[in-house]
Amino acid sequence: MTAEQLALAQLRRAEAAISGRELAREFQALLAGDPRLMHRVGGPRHLTASAIVVDAPLEHVALVWHRKGRFWVQPGGHIEPGETDLEAAARREVAEEVGLSELERIGEGPAMLHRHGLDAAFGSCAEHWDVQYLLRSTAPAAQSPLRVSEESAEVRWVPWPFTGTVQERETASLPEGTVPDLAATLRALAKGPLSGRN
Repeated sequence: MTAEQLALAQLRRAEAAISGRELAREFQALLAGDPRLMHRVGGPRHLTASAIVVDAPLEHVALVWHRKGRFWVQPGGHIEPGETDLEAAARREVAEEVGLSELERIGEGPAMLHRHGLDAAFGSCAEHWDVQYLLRSTAPAAQSPLRVSEESAEVRWVPWPFTGTVQERETASLPEGTVPDLAATLRALAKGPLSGRN
């Protein structure tokens, strides 16, 4: 299986993601139209891979302070030359940026697809088409220390408590400067793939 075929197979599984079938098909069409867009060298618009990382009891979310963007966000980044697997790229980014590697994937494939424009701080990158996985640590946050990296000056577990039912989560603990769409993503994950889990 070629890198493009593997990535397209993973993007087909993203049709069940909370972002919906239509967006998954747009991602598939982007990659099928130009396989080079899996990597940064493909041009200013390209795929990236990231992960929403939760602790074992689903009570915390791991965030990194992005040096270039100057915001709090989930760990993730570019798919490196030679990488052919979107999930493996997301896991590598998590290991590099927060130091976690023993993680369980929740769901059959990507949990969310998201595309966003970038400002001049990101150099030649103009738009990221981000493939987001939902990964769960094997231990509670207190027993899963995070570590900083060259890209992430600060990392932290942020509380993500229930607010009455298993489908409702509080996002008020997200730190100031968190990317604006992350709260909505977390609320959607609580009602979707995390619903009923504990």
